[in-house]
Amino acid sequence: MQRDFRHALRDRSRKDHDLVDRMITTLDITRLDDFANFLQIHLSCFVLMQSRASEPCLSTATLSDMIAELAADLDILSAKPKTPPLPLPRKLDPLAIDYMVAGSRLGSKILCKRWGASTDPRVRRANNYFGQAGDPKLWPATCRALTAIPADGPRAADIVKDTKTQFQLFAAAYAKIATTETEHV
Repeated sequence: MQRDFRHALRDRSRKDHDLVDRMITTLDITRLDDFANFLQIHLSCFVLMQSRASEPCLSTATLSDMIAELAADLDILSAKPKTPPLPLPRKLDPLAIDYMVAGSRLGSKILCKRWGASTDPRVRRANNYFGQAGDPKLWPATCRALTAIPADGPRAADIVKDTKTQFQLFAAAYAKIATTETEHV
């Protein structure tokens, strides 16, 4: 039985996804510096992803909200914004962006539990990103749209490439941000 493209995309990008997961989970988001790095990594990548969308995405509003919430949390932490030089990807297929944004919201639910264990009042006050409800229809809509794409077609190949590019973007941001000291005002 042939798997649909949504499952094929997950399989074809698993190595890149697992690498980013391992990197992000090394950050102790209950601590101020690591939490600020977590926010910086996500903000840098999401801003770049938003700027590279080839057309409007299902996740356009959610992505804009996420960017605003990340920036607000960094402001609460008095963390100076970092804008590391990251590789500028070509225009990205909107479904590749949707897959990353919707998947990120699902992952944030798990990370929220870790973040919620923080005893640092500054970290706890920066609750915009993890407090964001998100759009509960985004993941199912993204899955339906991906399932409708032929797994062996040219668009599928572009979406796989663009998804891997986005995971590589997160890995690059982690390398540039999490390996330097976070500066506070």
